[in-house]
Amino acid sequence: MRLHFLTPALLLLGACSIESEPNPPPSTRFVYPSGVAFWRPPAVGGPSESNGYLFVANANFDNCYDSGSVVALNLDTLRTQVDGQSVTVPRLGGTLPDSALAFEDLASADESLVQIRSFAGELSLWVNPASGLPRLFVPSRAEGNNLHAVDVGLDANGAPVLNCVQGGEDCRNGALSLSDDIPESLRVEGRADLPRAPSPIGVTVDEASGTLYVTHSEAADSPAKSSTNFENYLATVKLDNPTRDTLGFIPLSPEGYLYGGSDSVTVGAGYLYVTGRNFVAGISGTVPGNFVLRLVDKNEPGTVLEPSLQSVFSIREARAARVVPRPVTAAERAARPNFVRERLYMLARGPDTLLTLDFEYDAVPGAAATQPFFRVVSAVPLPDGVSDMQLIERTPGTPTADTNILAVTSTGDSALSLYDEALGQVVAQVPLVNNLNQTSNPSQAFGLTVDNPAGTNAARLFVTNFGDGQVAIVDIPDLARPQDARLVAKLGTQQQRDPNQGTSVCQEN
Repeated sequence: MRLHFLTPALLLLGACSIESEPNPPPSTRFVYPSGVAFWRPPAVGGPSESNGYLFVANANFDNCYDSGSVVALNLDTLRTQVDGQSVTVPRLGGTLPDSALAFEDLASADESLVQIRSFAGELSLWVNPASGLPRLFVPSRAEGNNLHAVDVGLDANGAPVLNCVQGGEDCRNGALSLSDDIPESLRVEGRADLPRAPSPIGVTVDEASGTLYVTHSEAADSPAKSSTNFENYLATVKLDNPTRDTLGFIPLSPEGYLYGGSDSVTVGAGYLYVTGRNFVAGISGTVPGNFVLRLVDKNEPGTVLEPSLQSVFSIREARAARVVPRPVTAAERAARPNFVRERLYMLARGPDTLLTLDFEYDAVPGAAATQPFFRVVSAVPLPDGVSDMQLIERTPGTPTADTNILAVTSTGDSALSLYDEALGQVVAQVPLVNNLNQTSNPSQAFGLTVDNPAGTNAARLFVTNFGDGQVAIVDIPDLARPQDARLVAKLGTQQQRDPNQGTSVCQEN
């Protein structure tokens, strides 16, 4: 049978009809979930009274829909059927189910979703002291390199209501670009199109200074698209006014330093710890990371330090980092009133490792910090593809109260690893994979957030499974025994993929 070709007129008509039909992201399921955040309002009581709220950024990685999205879930409203009975999400610290539950119906209303640009990165949450309600921040690596800010409200029934900070429910309109329309006051003399932060990926809230820090995984060239004169920055914006008026850029590669891409920021007493990663450099494509860790002085951002970490431990690139204060004795404080001791936990790739480092320096309020002394405390092997990390604090007054549990996601085997600092080893690896089509549709455990309420000897972790299109809930029933961690539930329906090509099957809304 001969196949007839469409005439140019019919082709044009077909293209116009396809382009004119809106295809918004669904509110009934996740679409390549990336960043995730958790919040429990103080007014609802503790974990025994409420499961709180979960916020998930959907990356729309395959561009099946017009945009990405941020969706909010009231975890107390989720229901599923087990043996003919309606079951809710178990409360933290309560009795766990015999096997993992599946909550496929997200029960999310239209007002609990806003649209953002595709290719979302991390999601960070700040509770606005003026309202007592959260504000969410999520960057996007799509055209425009936008930083989206979303305000969270609650209706009379406790349902979450999301609105873009600039107004409306489509945060693409009027979103802050980190690469376009940069104020002239920020421009670098003699270097066209700088500063910029292309491919923003990480967001970190610093409540003390009221600042949001944003990393970017692509080097900024000058002029744009010339693949010359590269630079990388730490973008900054004020939490209470995330607009172009408060936008700033901290150069991460001053003279004598190699440029690169950055992934994560964690805030210490005197320094910002910034991790470096493999990055995109124009026509050269993805190239190896030029640094794995740099320190930026909080009071004098022009001061950037680079510990010679790679001379101590071979690392290809880095990902998430967390810093915590360490005890200072009375004698040390008497001799050095501004003495700071901090412990940095950092995820390294090549080989995939959890590195623990101790830093010591003096941080005089309002002045530059002194040059720190550091040492590598430990290096613990982890599964391939380490991605995100959260710190779980133990209950005060317990024998191991001065040690932490580190939870780490890995995209390689899609597991959640738990490192017990008291024992100095990984004590559990909770598998999160689905059995369906792991070759072309890997689960890819990616983003991570934690419910670790004070006074509760238990913790709950939420993991975005990027490839599956689901969020896993993992509970640690007893913080003295993280090895007893269990998969409690999965939220959302599994994302469908073509088993032959590995591409998405774009489900209808």
